Amino acid sequence: MFRSTQVCLSALTKRTHRVKIQLLRDFPRFQLYKGQVTNVKPSLMRNYLHNHNGAKYILNEVHDVNMELLKLYQVRELKLEEERQLLSKHKKMEAQRKMELQRQSVLEQDKQEKPKIEKKGLLDSGITIEEVKIPGLDI
Repeated sequence: MFRSTQVCLSALTKRTHRVKIQLLRDFPRFQLYKGQVTNVKPSLMRNYLHNHNGAKYILNEVHDVNMELLKLYQVRELKLEEERQLLSKHKKMEAQRKMELQRQSVLEQDKQEKPKIEKKGLLDSGITIEEVKIPGLDI
């Protein structure tokens, strides 16, 4: 079942070599769920997944895959995908509602016209130099 550990492997093969497995239990820590058929590193399989009958090796695609577990996993994934779609639709609807509320509040503010106070600048006010008193300045 296990390969010899005496084999000298390069760093590239250690990073890229994977074994095909089917999970018999959920491992949420690794985001792996019951029935899933996936490729994982051999060390992950030996050290975590294979312990206490958590996963099994897939050597022959036809005979080794438990189809009942695979179907349960696929049904679970379909339900999760539907929930994600519903959640995204709900978020889009909430965003649209917020935008509509903002538009309505802006329109209401425009409708409520406040009396405009005309501010006269110093140039338009008619104030002359004789009327302005600056302390310390005698003209």
